[in-house]
Amino acid sequence: MEASREDEPVPAWVWGACAAAPALLYLASAYPGLSSYRDSGDMAASAWTLGVAHPPGYPFYVLAGRLWSFLLPLGSAAYRLNALSAAAGAAACCAAAAAAARLAGGPARRRAAAALGTAVLLAAAPAYWHLSLLSEMYALNALFAAAVLWLTADEATERRRLWAAALLFGLGVANHQTLLALAPGAALCARGRLSRRGWALAVLFFALGAAIFLFLPVRSLGGPWLDWGDPQTPARLWRVLTRGDYGGVRLHPERPAGLASAAQWGAGLLYAARLFAAELSGVGAALGLWGLLTSLRRRGGRALALGFFLSGPLFVVWANLDPAKAESRAILEPHLVLPLVCAAALGGLGAAELLGRLRGRAAAVAAAALLAGGALWARRADAAALTARRADFTAWDYGTAMAAGLPRGSLMLDPDDPTAFTLSYLEAAHGKGTGLTPLLYFRTRWGYERLKARHPELLPARELRSGLELLDALVTHNLAAGRPVFVDLPQKTPPGTRSLPEGLAYRLGRGDPAPAERAAALGRAEAAFAVLHVRPAPKGSGFFSRHAAAYWSSGLNNAAIELERAGRPDDAERLYARALAFDPELAQAWNNWANAALRRGDAAAAEGRYLASIGLKDDGAVRYNLGRAYLLAGRYDDAERAYRESLERGGPIEAANDIGLVHLRAGRPEKAADQFRAVISRRPDFSLAYYNLALAFEMLGRRGDAVRAVRAWAQLSPDPADRREAAVWLRRLEN
Repeated sequence: MEASREDEPVPAWVWGACAAAPALLYLASAYPGLSSYRDSGDMAASAWTLGVAHPPGYPFYVLAGRLWSFLLPLGSAAYRLNALSAAAGAAACCAAAAAAARLAGGPARRRAAAALGTAVLLAAAPAYWHLSLLSEMYALNALFAAAVLWLTADEATERRRLWAAALLFGLGVANHQTLLALAPGAALCARGRLSRRGWALAVLFFALGAAIFLFLPVRSLGGPWLDWGDPQTPARLWRVLTRGDYGGVRLHPERPAGLASAAQWGAGLLYAARLFAAELSGVGAALGLWGLLTSLRRRGGRALALGFFLSGPLFVVWANLDPAKAESRAILEPHLVLPLVCAAALGGLGAAELLGRLRGRAAAVAAAALLAGGALWARRADAAALTARRADFTAWDYGTAMAAGLPRGSLMLDPDDPTAFTLSYLEAAHGKGTGLTPLLYFRTRWGYERLKARHPELLPARELRSGLELLDALVTHNLAAGRPVFVDLPQKTPPGTRSLPEGLAYRLGRGDPAPAERAAALGRAEAAFAVLHVRPAPKGSGFFSRHAAAYWSSGLNNAAIELERAGRPDDAERLYARALAFDPELAQAWNNWANAALRRGDAAAAEGRYLASIGLKDDGAVRYNLGRAYLLAGRYDDAERAYRESLERGGPIEAANDIGLVHLRAGRPEKAADQFRAVISRRPDFSLAYYNLALAFEMLGRRGDAVRAVRAWAQLSPDPADRREAAVWLRRLEN
């Protein structure tokens, strides 16, 4: 018989390569402990303590993660779960490869090409690779998807395989609900193969798998350490499953779903095309398109196409995120995994079709090597960044540094997920507690009830009826009781309070701090920064690692601002320099450091720092500050250009005023007067423009006009010293 007969099995080394190569790659790249990624801390803490994770609870991941952690007593709790993702990601590559091989059919060489093409494209996709390195449920989601595709892809799938797929669907939905996007494709494959009784059995098997959701109320009744939503009743369980108290299913709180208009569809589909082209590389995208076109005549091919569209492009359109913002790619990253499984399988089919047209084993091997090499070469920059994850300690460093700076009994008001989840994991898995109570989701009914049940001392005795009332009561009641209340970002400071930096957090208080209180807070902040050390995020690290590292550099920057207010400019500049040595991309620190240089008259140093800030974030206010540096240096043309560029970018009205100052200092009082009048016509209450207009009129010898301008300035200015100066000036002008 011919060596290429259809019943010949694919060589065993193909399956070994499809599983072992990704497993070794992912284990070599895995985070050394907890990652900074999104919900990693909550998922690790929930699995370690068998708790109820944030909605929708993820019971399969929690149970599987706890079992895996028990069976693999190696490393920290987070690292064991990182290894679980690596194993699941590698297994999913092999399962997706097997699905593509079954769908490709034909000689063993053709099926091997489909398998290897699928595995290479999927394993090397940056989003898929990244999410196989950390304690999240997405690699397991890919494994469920690939297994379902393998069970349903064949044109002659047996009924028992369809029932097994239904069972896996139920279990997979309990791991991550986006798996439902593959349901229409699976139903398409099963159409005509199941009787009514067969469909009833399939639904029964699905329900049997999904019954694992009952873990949530059962575990909640036991009072676990983590118990999001307290799903002990049917109503509360339903709110957990539907994320009713966790922001619903929208990915961005300020952007509605994007399925309403044709414009949103066009922009969303274009954005999706760019995302998947980047994930698959040019070679992979071309193979995927070829595989799509050549496999649509088969049910399995149509199922892959449908699964890809529903979980990928349609989801991107619905998410309606701004492609221009860096966080949009980071937010969408976990939702690229499922469509990548389908797209990689289509790419494998494209490779099989292409190689099947070649004659001779040598030609086929050469073409396969060229395609694989091209796909991997396109991933070289991503590979360097992803393998650097094994040295990424930003979550650990940030969490331990934050915890070390908090006194026992502290309250953290509405912390971001990275703060809350990281501290939660450190306390659950490593015993690094500070007695901190994070005040999370207190605006929801379950959060309020949970707070009353677990920490009644933190609330006033009266019943509270709204989230705003509760927020005010939490702050007022606990500050009055002398409890330390913190926020993790100064912009979260509630109205009527102020915050002072203390380590990586910001302590809340009422009223202006007394000098002694400010000095004590600064002393604690400086002491914390002297002993706490956070390693910079590795070069090319992900969005969330950079975000976690930014807490440290921002803390240094904000402490430096307080040092300036305390009259210690030299110490402030040292902290600005330290913040930028840690994170050279902190535009705000460059601007603040430049302001410090400008205050001591060093225009050259200020110019360089303002330009560095503008290079990172082109802000109209910073361009105005650059104009001030040029004006101080006597570079009037440069100053006028910077001021005009500031106004074009929405800069302050002071930029228009200072253009008049440029004309004054350059000896052009007539142009200066025209400019100040233009400012006054735009802002009649802008007192400084009247002062400068009086200067211009005085230079022009127009004393009467100068008198009127001085009087307008004195009338508008609230400062008694200005009015005294105006009286002296008027006496001189009127004599």
